[in-house]
Formats: sequence, C-alpha cells, structure tokens
Amino acid sequence: MKRFIGEEIEVRFEKLPGPPTSFVWRGAEYKIAEILGHRLALDRSRTWYRRKHRDYYTVAAETGEVFKIFRHRGPGRRYWFLTAVLSETTDE
Repeated sequence: MKRFIGEEIEVRFEKLPGPPTSFVWRGAEYKIAEILGHRLALDRSRTWYRRKHRDYYTVAAETGEVFKIFRHRGPGRRYWFLTAVLSETTDE
C-alpha cells in the first residue's frame, strides 16, 4: 500500500558521483539493496538559472521496504526528499 511521506532525508553514498547507498529517515538508517528505477526530470520551461532538476529513484531497502525518493538539484539549496513508502514490512 502506497503511503505519502513528504519529508526531507539524509542520503549517504559509497562514492561520488554515484547512486545512493543508504538514507536516514526519522533517525533510522535504511541501506539500499537495489535501485528499482531512476528518472531524471529537467524543467526546460524556465530560463537555465531558474530550472528545477530532480533525480527520482525507486529503491528497495534491505528491510524489504520500497521507497520513492528524489534529489532536488536546481537553484538554491540542494536536498533529498522521501516522497512515499510503496511497500512496508509487517512485524507479526
């Protein structure tokens, strides 16, 4: 079940440049086991210095959960954002 989150996260890398290897959300670190999808979105409707560029990732964590995250790299502050949890583990 998809659950919207909408929170900023800290993302870690094994090496730069390169894909994310883990992220921290609400104090817990999630190690990325697999990148399920990657999409680059370029805003070409604005002048080059005002464009919003975003890298969207769908990632599977080692816990089995699947997340949608993105990196904002347009003008101003650059940051990573967790947009949704696509599937969660159940503790039974």
